[in-house]
Amino acid sequence: MGTEIYLDGSGNPDSDWSEILNDGWNRELVLSVTKKFPELMLQPDSEQRPFKVSFFLHQEASFKVIPQLETELAKCKLNIKLIYSSGIDLDIVPLNSDKGQAMQFLRQKWKFAAERTVVCGDSGNDIALFAVGNERGIIVGNARPELLQWHSEYPADHRYLAKNFCAGGIIEGLQFFGFLE
Repeated sequence: MGTEIYLDGSGNPDSDWSEILNDGWNRELVLSVTKKFPELMLQPDSEQRPFKVSFFLHQEASFKVIPQLETELAKCKLNIKLIYSSGIDLDIVPLNSDKGQAMQFLRQKWKFAAERTVVCGDSGNDIALFAVGNERGIIVGNARPELLQWHSEYPADHRYLAKNFCAGGIIEGLQFFGFLE
């Protein structure tokens, strides 16, 4: 989700990234507002993070609940966004967080060139990886419909749609871009 960055194997989150995410974030207020929506089922503790509140929300209810939830959360003046993916997962995260922004933060911190950076994904919560810059992107063959739809609506030469699934699709994409022979 781009809500955590750990460096050097320390188990401690990167303080610079955490500071960026903390601006306008209030986890307790998010939890308080979401209690008004019985359709939201809080995911297990293993899925919760300091900068991410995750719920299960059935797709048929999502069409009604998400706009209402966005309205209620907007009243709180928080810098947040809602990410709905896989027809069931709803994540509420800081506005400045997503995989794309986290990748950009690290790429700039480590001074990696965009053309030497590869991002890979398979679902809607990976769209931000592909949307932020000109990094080489690989969408694996078993990608979820929401990512495939986005890819067809926003084609790019620096993005590759693999035929193979999972790691096989990543290897296929790395070969396509010339990183592997």
